[in-house]
Amino acid sequence: MRNYLINFVGPLLMALMVMVGFTTCETKVDWELEPGENEKLVIEAIITDELKVHEVKLSLSYDDFNDKPTPVSEAIVKIHDGTNSVEFFEAPDRPGTFLSEIPFAPAVLTGYGLEVIYNEVQHIAITYMVPVYPMDSLTFEQIGDTDSLRIKNVANIYGVGQEAMYEIDIDWNHIIPSDSSQARVYYYTFTSVNAAQIFSPPKDDVIFPRGSIVIEKKYSLNEEFAEFLRALLMETQWQGGVYEEESGSLPSNFSNGALGYFGLCSVIRDTLIAE
Repeated sequence: MRNYLINFVGPLLMALMVMVGFTTCETKVDWELEPGENEKLVIEAIITDELKVHEVKLSLSYDDFNDKPTPVSEAIVKIHDGTNSVEFFEAPDRPGTFLSEIPFAPAVLTGYGLEVIYNEVQHIAITYMVPVYPMDSLTFEQIGDTDSLRIKNVANIYGVGQEAMYEIDIDWNHIIPSDSSQARVYYYTFTSVNAAQIFSPPKDDVIFPRGSIVIEKKYSLNEEFAEFLRALLMETQWQGGVYEEESGSLPSNFSNGALGYFGLCSVIRDTLIAE
């Protein structure tokens, strides 16, 4: 039985190649869907150490993978560290998206609580942020004799010292003006390997022209958030492989039955030209 979390962490929880995963075109997987206990509150919250206005998304769970999320409004949302708190308010033009009243930057190795009150029920999650290590050099590989490239290496897949998520935006609109001249891929590094991960369904590479602009971000993951992402990948991108895992309930760090996860991440970034 599956309940689907709508757009949790956006579309960033995608496919894996060995210990490092990335989103591309997907191999078709036939999902056997059963009705679940739905319309549960889903809370999407990844807060980084960047000084900015942060956001939390609220929606309701559903059965049909092709459904669209039902945004949740009229909720109280706030984050606190035991001394200070910041409240979030719903964006007028983005139903279900709550923005912090002020820009703020959480501190590393400090406990934070995210509180959401909806339909008079309080949901609380507590977590912390770990430091982010420097990134390895992002490398590219030429496709045959063409001027096209694909990503060759993001992170050291052996002896990984830190569990992390990589978000890579590729833009070649200045070379080939088109609505499809952009791509976003995700890689994950974990400190242990799952058989379903190694034998996950094959994924197509993202192909882009030489000279594309690439923005790479690395997000630190504490142990608990990494376990959530691993479980989510096992429910989605690692399904349909040789070692398909039986579907189960995703973990959540929220109280009182809310789905989703509250994650705190340190982030670093780099911008380069693909050569």
